[in-house]
Amino acid sequence: MLEAFNISLSFDKPVLKNISFKVKKGQVMGLVGKSGAGKSSLLNILAGHLAPNEGEVHIESKKLTDPTELLVPGYEQIKIVSQDYQLDPYHTVEENIREALISLPESEKIKRLRQLMKLMKLENIADIKAIEASGGEQQRLSIARAIALKPLVLLLDEPFSNLDAHLRANLFDHIRKLRDEEGMTIIIVSHDGQDVLGLSDFIHFMNNGKLGARKTPFNAYYNLKHLGNSKLFGIVNQIKFEKEKIRFRPNEFENGNDIRISYQNSVFLGTYYLNYFLTKNNEQVILSSNRPLNKMQSVNIKKKIFKGKQSFET
Repeated sequence: MLEAFNISLSFDKPVLKNISFKVKKGQVMGLVGKSGAGKSSLLNILAGHLAPNEGEVHIESKKLTDPTELLVPGYEQIKIVSQDYQLDPYHTVEENIREALISLPESEKIKRLRQLMKLMKLENIADIKAIEASGGEQQRLSIARAIALKPLVLLLDEPFSNLDAHLRANLFDHIRKLRDEEGMTIIIVSHDGQDVLGLSDFIHFMNNGKLGARKTPFNAYYNLKHLGNSKLFGIVNQIKFEKEKIRFRPNEFENGNDIRISYQNSVFLGTYYLNYFLTKNNEQVILSSNRPLNKMQSVNIKKKIFKGKQSFET
């Protein structure tokens, strides 16, 4: 189990403010927030590359050494994959992994090398230089190096930011295998909530250095109380209905007569359409569907399953 207790960090101004959380072995935690929210700083503290002003990091109920007391920055039990990949660009893919395994006896090194090449699907590019690998291949190689010596925790900082849709889908699969086959605890940081929804057991929002309450992926997506957080997961409609403000996702509608809407246009996005409407108050409404909704003139909003009346925040 990885635990953070009351982590605070300041430079010219506060960066992290009294952050505490825990992640059990084999769980995946999503950490979502806008750029500058403090996400990367928190990862670097967890990895032992940055010392907090206050607070402690524990793993398996043992306090980790303060980073200022480490001869070499970083914890062996916790590895981070940053956005720059930190590869040896002019060594081959295989040589990059071998470097990370240098402390192992040769027989164990060969066995682990083969495991990692297979797990991250790097066998076919073993002999090419890292600099010649694609972005997705470099990403997988960086992860292979990070997990070479089987750390307990893997930290991924914006792992999907430079990948196209196909490569993102492949990386999703590789991360699942890390959890399932290596039993690894994983924290994924992203400014795009869509990146963590399908992978995370739970999600935290980070805003201005503060960590929000733990949420299930379903609640993180459909509870639209905080507009800024909600928009990190995609489109949010906001209109006034019966003198109240309501928010809903593009798929949260059904046939009905509650809200009159005027069709504007539809955009085809491959697996679905986005349909644009205006209400009588000239508010934009965007609905998703598997066909154009050019004949739709009114809808009902699906009722939320959350208990209690929500007070909305921006």
